[in-house]
Amino acid sequence: MITGAVNSLRRPTITVALIDEEGEIRSLEAHLDTGFTGELTLPASAIKQLGLPFSATTSFRTASSRLTDFRTYEGEILWHGRRRIIDVLESEVFPLVGVGLLWDNNLSIDFKLGGDVAITELPES
Repeated sequence: MITGAVNSLRRPTITVALIDEEGEIRSLEAHLDTGFTGELTLPASAIKQLGLPFSATTSFRTASSRLTDFRTYEGEILWHGRRRIIDVLESEVFPLVGVGLLWDNNLSIDFKLGGDVAITELPES
């Protein structure tokens, strides 16, 4: 299970464990965003620190309904204790975990200050 908490901005937040180009684990805070269909966003500075390789340019519809191109990188994350290759979009907002990473999981959030956030894997069907 992956756990976190609702912060003072009322955002569910977890710590994600990313693997850098040297194979070292780097932890960072990320907000959960169920309106984002991708896997993870990171600012350019974090992408550079991790040494993530550029993959492609990908179009996503933003919250303002505009279709926007994002630079996409190949990242590696520890998710439920296992390494997983993911697409990381470059965005200068606070890191976001989207539905692409939450898929096949159960998300539980107690919406109150400091409320529990829990992500558990769904059984294979």
